[in-house]
Amino acid sequence: MLKENTNNPNQLPHDGNLDPVRRRISPILIFPAIAVLLLAVFFMIYRFSSTEYGKMKEDLKRLSEETYDSVLLSMHSTVGFKESDFAYYRGLRTAIMSHAVTGPKELSKYLEQILQSGNSISTIYLCLDPHLLWTDSGEKEQNWNTNLANGLYAYMADNPLITFEILLPYPYIDYWRHMEAAELDTLLTLYHTLVRDISAYSNAKTFFMGAEEWLMINPANYSERPFDANEEISFAIFANTFCGSGIYEITPANESNFWDSLREIIEREQTTPTTYPDLSDWCLVFFGDSILGNYSGSASIPGYVTGLTGASAFNFAIGGTSAGSRGEGQDLPDIFGGFVKENIVLSEEGNLFSPKDTSLEELKGKKICFIFNYGFNDYYSGVPIENPQDPYDITCFKGSLRSCINALQILLPEAQYIIMTPTHTLLMDRGMEPGGPSGDILPAYVSAAQDLASELGLHFLDNYHDFVINDDTLEEYVPDGTHPNEKGRLVIARQLIRFLQEIISD
Repeated sequence: MLKENTNNPNQLPHDGNLDPVRRRISPILIFPAIAVLLLAVFFMIYRFSSTEYGKMKEDLKRLSEETYDSVLLSMHSTVGFKESDFAYYRGLRTAIMSHAVTGPKELSKYLEQILQSGNSISTIYLCLDPHLLWTDSGEKEQNWNTNLANGLYAYMADNPLITFEILLPYPYIDYWRHMEAAELDTLLTLYHTLVRDISAYSNAKTFFMGAEEWLMINPANYSERPFDANEEISFAIFANTFCGSGIYEITPANESNFWDSLREIIEREQTTPTTYPDLSDWCLVFFGDSILGNYSGSASIPGYVTGLTGASAFNFAIGGTSAGSRGEGQDLPDIFGGFVKENIVLSEEGNLFSPKDTSLEELKGKKICFIFNYGFNDYYSGVPIENPQDPYDITCFKGSLRSCINALQILLPEAQYIIMTPTHTLLMDRGMEPGGPSGDILPAYVSAAQDLASELGLHFLDNYHDFVINDDTLEEYVPDGTHPNEKGRLVIARQLIRFLQEIISD
Protein backbone atom coordinates (compact mmCIF):
# COMPACT_ATOMS: atom_id res chain seq x y z
CA MET A 1 0.00 0.00 0.00
CA LEU A 2 1.38 3.40 -1.03
CA LYS A 3 1.94 5.88 1.83
CA GLU A 4 1.77 9.66 1.70
CA ASN A 5 5.23 11.19 1.36
CA THR A 6 5.23 13.94 3.97
CA ASN A 7 8.80 14.93 3.07
CA ASN A 8 8.05 15.71 -0.59
CA PRO A 9 8.84 19.43 -1.12
CA ASN A 10 6.63 19.49 -4.25
CA GLN A 11 3.55 18.13 -2.44
CA LEU A 12 0.67 20.59 -2.34
CA PRO A 13 -0.24 21.90 1.09
CA HIS A 14 -3.63 20.71 2.29
CA ASP A 15 -5.78 23.25 4.10
CA GLY A 16 -8.62 20.81 4.79
CA ASN A 17 -10.81 22.39 2.08
CA LEU A 18 -11.33 20.26 -1.08
CA ASP A 19 -13.03 23.03 -3.03
CA PRO A 20 -10.88 23.32 -6.20
CA VAL A 21 -11.69 27.04 -6.50
CA ARG A 22 -9.83 27.72 -3.26
CA ARG A 23 -6.79 25.63 -4.12
CA ARG A 24 -3.77 27.31 -5.61
CA ILE A 25 -1.31 25.49 -7.88
CA SER A 26 2.05 26.99 -8.54
CA PRO A 27 2.91 27.71 -12.20
CA ILE A 28 6.20 25.96 -11.51
CA LEU A 29 4.20 22.73 -11.24
CA ILE A 30 1.91 23.38 -14.22
CA PHE A 31 4.52 23.62 -16.99
CA PRO A 32 6.30 20.33 -16.19
CA ALA A 33 2.91 18.61 -16.03
CA ILE A 34 1.95 19.96 -19.46
CA ALA A 35 5.32 18.92 -20.85
CA VAL A 36 4.89 15.39 -19.51
CA LEU A 37 1.38 15.20 -20.97
CA LEU A 38 2.53 16.40 -24.38
CA LEU A 39 5.43 13.98 -24.31
CA ALA A 40 3.05 11.11 -23.49
CA VAL A 41 0.69 12.08 -26.32
CA PHE A 42 3.62 12.40 -28.73
CA PHE A 43 4.93 9.00 -27.66
CA MET A 44 1.53 7.38 -28.19
CA ILE A 45 1.17 8.93 -31.65
CA TYR A 46 4.72 7.97 -32.56
CA ARG A 47 4.27 4.44 -31.30
CA PHE A 48 1.00 4.01 -33.24
CA SER A 49 2.46 5.56 -36.37
CA SER A 50 5.64 3.51 -36.26
CA THR A 51 3.65 0.32 -35.67
CA GLU A 52 1.34 1.04 -38.60
CA TYR A 53 4.32 2.05 -40.76
CA GLY A 54 5.97 -1.25 -39.89
CA LYS A 55 2.82 -3.13 -40.87
CA MET A 56 2.65 -1.29 -44.18
CA LYS A 57 6.31 -1.94 -44.89
CA GLU A 58 5.83 -5.66 -44.21
CA ASP A 59 2.69 -5.72 -46.36
CA LEU A 60 4.46 -4.20 -49.34
CA LYS A 61 7.32 -6.65 -48.91
CA ARG A 62 4.85 -9.56 -48.96
CA LEU A 63 3.23 -8.21 -52.10
CA SER A 64 6.57 -8.00 -53.87
CA GLU A 65 7.76 -11.50 -52.87
CA GLU A 66 4.76 -13.82 -52.57
CA THR A 67 2.54 -15.59 -55.07
CA TYR A 68 -1.17 -14.81 -54.85
CA ASP A 69 -4.32 -14.47 -56.95
CA SER A 70 -6.11 -11.84 -54.88
CA VAL A 71 -5.52 -9.31 -52.11
CA LEU A 72 -7.65 -7.99 -49.26
CA LEU A 73 -7.07 -4.39 -48.17
CA SER A 74 -9.05 -2.60 -45.48
CA MET A 75 -9.34 0.76 -43.75
CA HIS A 76 -10.09 -1.16 -40.53
CA SER A 77 -8.63 -4.26 -38.92
CA THR A 78 -8.42 -7.42 -41.04
CA VAL A 79 -7.68 -9.72 -38.08
CA GLY A 80 -11.04 -11.52 -38.34
CA PHE A 81 -10.56 -12.54 -41.98
CA LYS A 82 -8.62 -15.72 -42.84
CA GLU A 83 -6.61 -16.45 -45.96
CA SER A 84 -7.58 -20.12 -45.63
CA ASP A 85 -11.27 -19.19 -46.06
CA PHE A 86 -10.57 -17.44 -49.35
CA ALA A 87 -8.59 -20.47 -50.50
CA TYR A 88 -11.27 -22.98 -49.50
CA TYR A 89 -14.43 -21.13 -50.49
CA ARG A 90 -13.20 -18.99 -53.38
CA GLY A 91 -10.28 -21.07 -54.62
CA LEU A 92 -8.02 -18.03 -54.42
CA ARG A 93 -4.58 -17.60 -52.88
CA THR A 94 -5.34 -14.38 -51.08
CA ALA A 95 -2.85 -12.10 -49.37
CA ILE A 96 -4.60 -10.31 -46.49
CA MET A 97 -2.86 -7.08 -45.57
CA SER A 98 -2.42 -6.15 -41.90
CA HIS A 99 -2.08 -2.36 -42.18
CA ALA A 100 -5.28 -0.28 -41.96
CA VAL A 101 -5.09 1.89 -45.07
CA THR A 102 -5.69 5.57 -44.26
CA GLY A 103 -6.85 6.76 -47.67
CA PRO A 104 -6.46 6.65 -51.47
CA LYS A 105 -2.80 7.66 -51.41
CA GLU A 106 -1.80 4.62 -49.37
CA LEU A 107 -4.24 2.51 -51.36
CA SER A 108 -2.47 3.57 -54.53
CA LYS A 109 0.88 2.40 -53.12
CA TYR A 110 -0.60 -1.03 -52.48
CA LEU A 111 -2.25 -1.26 -55.90
CA GLU A 112 0.97 -0.27 -57.65
CA GLN A 113 2.88 -2.96 -55.79
CA ILE A 114 0.22 -5.57 -56.59
CA LEU A 115 0.21 -4.75 -60.30
CA GLN A 116 4.01 -4.76 -60.46
CA SER A 117 4.35 -8.08 -58.61
CA GLY A 118 4.09 -10.25 -61.71
CA ASN A 119 1.13 -12.17 -60.24
CA SER A 120 -1.99 -12.83 -62.28
CA ILE A 121 -4.61 -11.05 -60.18
CA SER A 122 -8.27 -11.97 -60.48
CA THR A 123 -9.79 -10.10 -57.54
CA ILE A 124 -8.96 -7.23 -55.23
CA TYR A 125 -11.09 -7.04 -52.09
CA LEU A 126 -11.39 -3.61 -50.51
CA CYS A 127 -13.03 -2.66 -47.20
CA LEU A 128 -13.57 1.08 -47.62
CA ASP A 129 -14.97 3.52 -45.07
CA PRO A 130 -16.59 6.63 -46.62
CA HIS A 131 -16.24 8.52 -43.33
CA LEU A 132 -12.48 7.92 -43.21
CA LEU A 133 -12.16 8.76 -46.89
CA TRP A 134 -13.93 12.06 -46.22
CA THR A 135 -11.67 12.81 -43.25
CA ASP A 136 -8.59 11.96 -45.33
CA SER A 137 -9.74 14.46 -47.96
CA GLY A 138 -9.92 17.23 -45.38
CA GLU A 139 -13.70 17.17 -45.76
CA LYS A 140 -13.40 18.91 -49.13
CA GLU A 141 -15.34 17.62 -52.11
CA GLN A 142 -12.62 18.44 -54.62
CA ASN A 143 -10.03 16.49 -52.64
CA TRP A 144 -12.45 13.58 -52.24
CA ASN A 145 -13.01 13.40 -56.00
CA THR A 146 -9.37 13.85 -56.94
CA ASN A 147 -8.02 11.38 -54.38
CA LEU A 148 -10.45 8.62 -55.31
CA ALA A 149 -10.03 9.24 -59.03
CA ASN A 150 -6.25 8.88 -58.76
CA GLY A 151 -6.04 6.35 -55.95
CA LEU A 152 -8.80 3.91 -56.94
CA TYR A 153 -10.92 4.62 -60.01
CA ALA A 154 -7.95 4.93 -62.37
CA TYR A 155 -6.89 1.39 -61.41
CA MET A 156 -10.40 0.05 -62.02
CA ALA A 157 -10.48 1.66 -65.45
CA ASP A 158 -6.97 0.50 -66.43
CA ASN A 159 -7.46 -3.10 -65.24
CA PRO A 160 -10.83 -4.31 -66.58
CA LEU A 161 -9.92 -7.99 -66.09
CA ILE A 162 -9.50 -7.53 -62.33
CA THR A 163 -12.68 -7.62 -60.25
CA PHE A 164 -12.84 -5.08 -57.43
CA GLU A 165 -15.16 -6.28 -54.65
CA ILE A 166 -15.79 -3.50 -52.15
CA LEU A 167 -17.23 -4.00 -48.68
CA LEU A 168 -18.66 -1.02 -46.78
CA PRO A 169 -18.47 -0.77 -42.95
CA TYR A 170 -20.77 -2.66 -40.58
CA PRO A 171 -20.24 -0.95 -37.18
CA TYR A 172 -21.93 -1.63 -33.86
CA ILE A 173 -25.20 0.27 -33.36
CA ASP A 174 -23.68 2.72 -30.84
CA TYR A 175 -21.66 4.25 -33.68
CA TRP A 176 -24.94 5.33 -35.28
CA ARG A 177 -27.09 5.73 -32.17
CA HIS A 178 -25.38 8.92 -30.95
CA MET A 179 -25.28 10.57 -34.38
CA GLU A 180 -27.22 13.79 -35.02
CA ALA A 181 -29.63 13.84 -37.95
CA ALA A 182 -27.51 16.25 -39.99
CA GLU A 183 -24.38 14.19 -39.42
CA LEU A 184 -26.21 11.02 -40.46
CA ASP A 185 -27.49 12.71 -43.62
CA THR A 186 -23.97 13.82 -44.52
CA LEU A 187 -22.51 10.39 -43.92
CA LEU A 188 -25.17 8.55 -45.93
CA THR A 189 -24.63 11.03 -48.74
CA LEU A 190 -20.97 10.01 -48.72
CA TYR A 191 -21.98 6.34 -48.81
CA HIS A 192 -24.30 7.03 -51.75
CA THR A 193 -21.67 9.05 -53.61
CA LEU A 194 -19.06 6.31 -53.24
CA VAL A 195 -21.50 3.59 -54.34
CA ARG A 196 -22.69 5.66 -57.31
CA ASP A 197 -19.17 6.37 -58.54
CA ILE A 198 -18.05 2.75 -58.14
CA SER A 199 -21.10 1.48 -60.03
CA ALA A 200 -19.80 3.26 -63.15
CA TYR A 201 -17.17 0.51 -63.49
CA SER A 202 -18.37 -2.85 -64.79
CA ASN A 203 -15.57 -4.73 -62.99
CA ALA A 204 -16.56 -3.45 -59.54
CA LYS A 205 -19.13 -4.63 -56.99
CA THR A 206 -20.13 -3.04 -53.69
CA PHE A 207 -21.55 -4.90 -50.68
CA PHE A 208 -23.20 -3.63 -47.51
CA MET A 209 -24.22 -5.66 -44.44
CA GLY A 210 -24.26 -2.73 -42.04
CA ALA A 211 -28.08 -2.62 -41.91
CA GLU A 212 -28.41 -6.17 -40.58
CA GLU A 213 -29.89 -5.94 -37.11
CA TRP A 214 -28.55 -9.35 -36.04
CA LEU A 215 -25.06 -8.04 -36.74
CA MET A 216 -25.10 -4.48 -35.42
CA ILE A 217 -27.24 -4.98 -32.30
CA ASN A 218 -24.98 -7.41 -30.41
CA PRO A 219 -21.86 -5.92 -28.77
CA ALA A 220 -20.37 -9.41 -28.50
CA ASN A 221 -20.13 -9.52 -32.31
CA TYR A 222 -17.32 -6.98 -32.17
CA SER A 223 -13.78 -6.83 -30.87
CA GLU A 224 -12.27 -3.80 -29.13
CA ARG A 225 -13.43 -1.29 -31.75
CA PRO A 226 -17.00 -0.86 -33.06
CA PHE A 227 -15.85 -1.49 -36.64
CA ASP A 228 -13.94 -4.72 -36.07
CA ALA A 229 -16.04 -7.87 -35.99
CA ASN A 230 -14.78 -10.96 -34.21
CA GLU A 231 -13.58 -14.02 -36.12
CA GLU A 232 -16.93 -15.85 -36.31
CA ILE A 233 -18.76 -12.74 -37.47
CA SER A 234 -16.03 -11.84 -39.96
CA PHE A 235 -16.50 -15.27 -41.50
CA ALA A 236 -20.26 -14.73 -41.70
CA ILE A 237 -19.65 -11.39 -43.43
CA PHE A 238 -17.18 -13.01 -45.81
CA ALA A 239 -19.62 -15.84 -46.59
CA ASN A 240 -22.62 -13.56 -47.08
CA THR A 241 -20.84 -11.03 -49.31
CA PHE A 242 -17.82 -12.36 -51.16
CA CYS A 243 -19.31 -15.89 -51.34
CA GLY A 244 -23.00 -15.13 -51.06
CA SER A 245 -26.00 -15.09 -53.32
CA GLY A 246 -25.72 -11.38 -54.02
CA ILE A 247 -28.44 -10.22 -51.64
CA TYR A 248 -26.00 -7.77 -50.04
CA GLU A 249 -24.71 -6.34 -53.30
CA ILE A 250 -25.74 -2.72 -53.79
CA THR A 251 -27.08 -1.77 -57.21
CA PRO A 252 -28.74 1.43 -58.43
CA ALA A 253 -32.08 -0.42 -58.27
CA ASN A 254 -31.84 -1.55 -54.63
CA GLU A 255 -29.56 1.05 -53.04
CA SER A 256 -32.31 3.01 -51.30
CA ASN A 257 -33.52 -0.17 -49.55
CA PHE A 258 -30.20 -0.46 -47.71
CA TRP A 259 -30.21 3.14 -46.48
CA ASP A 260 -33.91 3.02 -45.57
CA SER A 261 -33.33 -0.12 -43.48
CA LEU A 262 -30.35 1.45 -41.76
CA ARG A 263 -32.26 4.66 -40.98
CA GLU A 264 -35.18 2.70 -39.60
CA ILE A 265 -32.96 0.81 -37.15
CA ILE A 266 -31.05 3.95 -36.13
CA GLU A 267 -34.20 6.02 -35.58
CA ARG A 268 -35.82 3.27 -33.54
CA GLU A 269 -32.74 2.83 -31.36
CA GLN A 270 -32.47 6.58 -30.86
CA THR A 271 -36.11 7.13 -29.88
CA THR A 272 -36.95 3.86 -28.09
CA PRO A 273 -33.69 1.97 -27.60
CA THR A 274 -34.02 -1.75 -27.12
CA THR A 275 -33.13 -2.74 -23.57
CA TYR A 276 -32.30 -6.14 -22.17
CA PRO A 277 -32.36 -7.44 -18.61
CA ASP A 278 -29.14 -7.82 -16.67
CA LEU A 279 -28.66 -11.58 -16.37
CA SER A 280 -25.05 -11.43 -15.23
CA ASP A 281 -25.97 -13.40 -12.12
CA TRP A 282 -27.34 -16.27 -14.20
CA CYS A 283 -25.61 -19.29 -15.68
CA LEU A 284 -27.44 -20.90 -18.62
CA VAL A 285 -26.76 -24.51 -19.62
CA PHE A 286 -28.06 -25.60 -23.02
CA PHE A 287 -28.90 -29.09 -24.28
CA GLY A 288 -30.31 -29.63 -27.74
CA ASP A 289 -29.80 -30.48 -31.38
CA SER A 290 -28.34 -28.53 -34.31
CA ILE A 291 -30.57 -25.49 -33.69
CA LEU A 292 -28.30 -24.78 -30.73
CA GLY A 293 -25.32 -26.99 -31.49
CA ASN A 294 -24.39 -26.16 -35.08
CA TYR A 295 -23.42 -22.59 -34.30
CA SER A 296 -20.76 -21.18 -32.03
CA GLY A 297 -19.70 -17.75 -30.94
CA SER A 298 -21.67 -14.53 -30.62
CA ALA A 299 -24.13 -15.25 -33.46
CA SER A 300 -25.39 -18.49 -31.93
CA ILE A 301 -28.55 -18.48 -29.82
CA PRO A 302 -26.54 -18.78 -26.56
CA GLY A 303 -24.13 -16.17 -27.94
CA TYR A 304 -26.86 -13.63 -28.50
CA VAL A 305 -28.28 -14.25 -25.02
CA THR A 306 -24.90 -13.75 -23.36
CA GLY A 307 -23.93 -10.78 -25.51
CA LEU A 308 -27.19 -8.92 -24.86
CA THR A 309 -27.68 -9.78 -21.16
CA GLY A 310 -24.26 -10.58 -19.67
CA ALA A 311 -25.34 -14.09 -18.64
CA SER A 312 -22.84 -16.94 -18.57
CA ALA A 313 -23.64 -19.77 -20.98
CA PHE A 314 -22.42 -23.31 -21.58
CA ASN A 315 -23.62 -25.07 -24.70
CA PHE A 316 -23.77 -28.89 -24.61
CA ALA A 317 -26.04 -29.14 -27.66
CA ILE A 318 -24.88 -31.39 -30.50
CA GLY A 319 -26.18 -31.31 -34.07
CA GLY A 320 -28.06 -34.37 -35.28
CA THR A 321 -29.05 -35.56 -31.82
CA SER A 322 -32.51 -36.32 -30.48
CA ALA A 323 -33.94 -36.52 -26.98
CA GLY A 324 -34.91 -40.16 -27.35
CA SER A 325 -32.03 -42.61 -27.71
CA ARG A 326 -31.91 -44.18 -31.18
CA GLY A 327 -29.15 -46.61 -30.26
CA GLU A 328 -26.56 -45.08 -32.55
CA GLY A 329 -24.16 -42.21 -32.02
CA GLN A 330 -24.93 -39.69 -29.32
CA ASP A 331 -28.38 -38.68 -28.17
CA LEU A 332 -29.49 -36.97 -24.97
CA PRO A 333 -29.01 -39.97 -22.61
CA ASP A 334 -25.41 -40.43 -23.81
CA ILE A 335 -24.65 -36.72 -23.69
CA PHE A 336 -26.28 -36.36 -20.30
CA GLY A 337 -24.28 -39.23 -18.77
CA GLY A 338 -21.01 -37.66 -19.86
CA PHE A 339 -22.16 -34.22 -18.75
CA VAL A 340 -22.92 -35.34 -15.18
CA LYS A 341 -19.68 -37.26 -14.89
CA GLU A 342 -17.53 -34.36 -16.08
CA ASN A 343 -19.41 -31.29 -14.86
CA ILE A 344 -21.14 -32.04 -11.55
CA VAL A 345 -18.87 -32.09 -8.51
CA LEU A 346 -19.61 -32.80 -4.85
CA SER A 347 -18.33 -30.23 -2.37
CA GLU A 348 -19.09 -29.12 1.16
CA GLU A 349 -21.81 -26.93 -0.31
CA GLY A 350 -23.45 -29.88 -2.03
CA ASN A 351 -23.54 -30.69 -5.74
CA LEU A 352 -22.15 -27.90 -7.91
CA PHE A 353 -22.09 -27.30 -11.63
CA SER A 354 -18.43 -26.98 -12.59
CA PRO A 355 -17.74 -27.20 -16.34
CA LYS A 356 -14.27 -28.02 -17.60
CA ASP A 357 -11.75 -25.20 -17.71
CA THR A 358 -14.02 -22.97 -15.63
CA SER A 359 -13.31 -21.93 -12.07
CA LEU A 360 -16.08 -22.42 -9.57
CA GLU A 361 -15.33 -18.89 -8.38
CA GLU A 362 -16.61 -17.57 -11.72
CA LEU A 363 -19.98 -19.23 -11.13
CA LYS A 364 -20.18 -18.77 -7.38
CA GLY A 365 -23.53 -17.36 -6.35
CA LYS A 366 -25.00 -17.55 -9.86
CA LYS A 367 -28.43 -18.98 -10.48
CA ILE A 368 -28.40 -21.93 -12.87
CA CYS A 369 -30.98 -22.55 -15.57
CA PHE A 370 -30.97 -25.66 -17.77
CA ILE A 371 -32.57 -25.25 -21.21
CA PHE A 372 -33.64 -28.29 -23.27
CA ASN A 373 -34.45 -27.78 -26.95
CA TYR A 374 -35.29 -31.04 -28.73
CA GLY A 375 -37.98 -32.26 -31.10
CA PHE A 376 -36.88 -31.90 -34.72
CA ASN A 377 -34.72 -35.02 -34.93
CA ASP A 378 -37.12 -37.00 -32.75
CA TYR A 379 -39.85 -36.18 -35.26
CA TYR A 380 -37.74 -36.65 -38.40
CA SER A 381 -36.47 -40.02 -37.10
CA GLY A 382 -39.82 -41.24 -35.84
CA VAL A 383 -38.74 -41.51 -32.20
CA PRO A 384 -41.81 -42.58 -30.17
CA ILE A 385 -43.22 -39.84 -28.00
CA GLU A 386 -43.85 -42.06 -24.96
CA ASN A 387 -43.95 -45.66 -23.75
CA PRO A 388 -47.21 -46.15 -21.78
CA GLN A 389 -45.63 -49.08 -19.88
CA ASP A 390 -42.43 -47.23 -18.92
CA PRO A 391 -42.51 -43.45 -18.39
CA TYR A 392 -38.68 -43.43 -18.09
CA ASP A 393 -37.99 -45.26 -21.36
CA ILE A 394 -34.99 -43.37 -22.78
CA THR A 395 -35.80 -44.52 -26.32
CA CYS A 396 -38.84 -42.22 -26.21
CA PHE A 397 -39.01 -38.43 -26.45
CA LYS A 398 -40.77 -37.80 -23.14
CA GLY A 399 -39.17 -40.74 -21.34
CA SER A 400 -35.63 -39.57 -22.04
CA LEU A 401 -36.31 -35.94 -21.10
CA ARG A 402 -38.17 -37.05 -17.96
CA SER A 403 -35.33 -39.35 -16.92
CA CYS A 404 -32.53 -36.83 -17.46
CA ILE A 405 -34.35 -33.84 -15.96
CA ASN A 406 -35.43 -35.82 -12.91
CA ALA A 407 -31.81 -36.83 -12.32
CA LEU A 408 -30.70 -33.20 -12.62
CA GLN A 409 -33.40 -32.02 -10.22
CA ILE A 410 -32.06 -34.44 -7.63
CA LEU A 411 -28.48 -33.28 -8.19
CA LEU A 412 -29.25 -29.55 -8.47
CA PRO A 413 -32.65 -28.90 -6.87
CA GLU A 414 -32.17 -25.12 -6.76
CA ALA A 415 -31.71 -24.83 -10.53
CA GLN A 416 -34.40 -23.60 -12.92
CA TYR A 417 -35.44 -25.70 -15.94
CA ILE A 418 -36.89 -24.66 -19.30
CA ILE A 419 -38.22 -26.96 -22.01
CA MET A 420 -38.12 -25.08 -25.31
CA THR A 421 -39.91 -26.33 -28.43
CA PRO A 422 -38.74 -26.37 -32.04
CA THR A 423 -40.09 -23.83 -34.51
CA HIS A 424 -42.05 -24.63 -37.66
CA THR A 425 -40.29 -26.48 -40.48
CA LEU A 426 -40.47 -26.52 -44.27
CA LEU A 427 -39.65 -30.23 -44.37
CA MET A 428 -42.01 -33.21 -44.39
CA ASP A 429 -45.03 -31.23 -45.55
CA ARG A 430 -44.25 -28.49 -43.02
CA GLY A 431 -44.22 -31.00 -40.18
CA MET A 432 -47.62 -32.50 -41.03
CA GLU A 433 -46.29 -35.75 -42.55
CA PRO A 434 -46.08 -38.59 -39.99
CA GLY A 435 -42.49 -39.06 -38.84
CA GLY A 436 -42.67 -42.74 -37.88
CA PRO A 437 -44.85 -45.81 -37.39
CA SER A 438 -46.78 -44.12 -34.59
CA GLY A 439 -48.02 -41.50 -37.03
CA ASP A 440 -46.92 -38.55 -34.88
CA ILE A 441 -46.52 -35.16 -36.53
CA LEU A 442 -44.35 -32.26 -35.36
CA PRO A 443 -47.12 -30.51 -33.36
CA ALA A 444 -47.51 -33.73 -31.33
CA TYR A 445 -43.92 -33.37 -30.07
CA VAL A 446 -44.60 -29.73 -29.20
CA SER A 447 -47.67 -30.79 -27.18
CA ALA A 448 -45.68 -33.57 -25.52
CA ALA A 449 -43.02 -31.06 -24.42
CA GLN A 450 -45.72 -28.84 -22.93
CA ASP A 451 -47.32 -31.79 -21.10
CA LEU A 452 -43.96 -32.84 -19.66
CA ALA A 453 -43.16 -29.31 -18.46
CA SER A 454 -46.53 -29.17 -16.71
CA GLU A 455 -46.02 -32.59 -15.15
CA LEU A 456 -42.56 -31.79 -13.78
CA GLY A 457 -43.32 -28.19 -12.81
CA LEU A 458 -40.88 -26.76 -15.35
CA HIS A 459 -40.96 -23.58 -17.38
CA PHE A 460 -42.24 -24.06 -20.93
CA LEU A 461 -41.17 -21.86 -23.86
CA ASP A 462 -43.29 -22.36 -26.98
CA ASN A 463 -41.42 -21.42 -30.17
CA TYR A 464 -44.05 -23.10 -32.33
CA HIS A 465 -47.37 -21.39 -31.62
CA ASP A 466 -47.89 -17.62 -31.91
CA PHE A 467 -44.23 -16.91 -32.59
CA VAL A 468 -42.43 -14.67 -35.09
CA ILE A 469 -41.22 -17.75 -36.96
CA ASN A 470 -44.31 -19.37 -38.48
CA ASP A 471 -45.43 -20.85 -41.78
CA ASP A 472 -45.57 -17.40 -43.36
CA THR A 473 -42.08 -16.29 -42.27
CA LEU A 474 -40.16 -19.57 -42.49
CA GLU A 475 -38.23 -18.70 -45.62
CA GLU A 476 -37.13 -15.41 -44.07
CA TYR A 477 -35.86 -16.91 -40.82
CA VAL A 478 -35.32 -20.62 -41.65
CA PRO A 479 -34.23 -20.70 -45.31
CA ASP A 480 -33.10 -24.35 -45.32
CA GLY A 481 -36.33 -25.54 -43.73
CA THR A 482 -34.99 -26.39 -40.27
CA HIS A 483 -32.03 -24.29 -39.19
CA PRO A 484 -32.51 -20.61 -38.39
CA ASN A 485 -30.20 -18.12 -40.06
CA GLU A 486 -28.58 -15.30 -38.10
CA LYS A 487 -31.83 -13.35 -38.15
CA GLY A 488 -33.79 -16.38 -36.95
CA ARG A 489 -31.33 -17.12 -34.17
CA LEU A 490 -31.65 -13.54 -32.93
CA VAL A 491 -35.45 -13.70 -32.68
CA ILE A 492 -35.24 -17.05 -30.84
CA ALA A 493 -32.65 -15.58 -28.46
CA ARG A 494 -34.84 -12.53 -27.84
CA GLN A 495 -37.80 -14.80 -27.11
CA LEU A 496 -35.67 -16.68 -24.58
CA ILE A 497 -34.41 -13.45 -23.00
CA ARG A 498 -37.97 -12.15 -22.53
CA PHE A 499 -38.92 -15.48 -21.02
CA LEU A 500 -35.97 -15.40 -18.62
CA GLN A 501 -36.95 -11.89 -17.62
CA GLU A 502 -40.41 -13.19 -16.70
CA ILE A 503 -38.84 -15.94 -14.58
CA ILE A 504 -36.76 -13.34 -12.74
CA SER A 505 -39.74 -11.09 -12.11
CA ASP A 506 -41.69 -14.05 -10.70
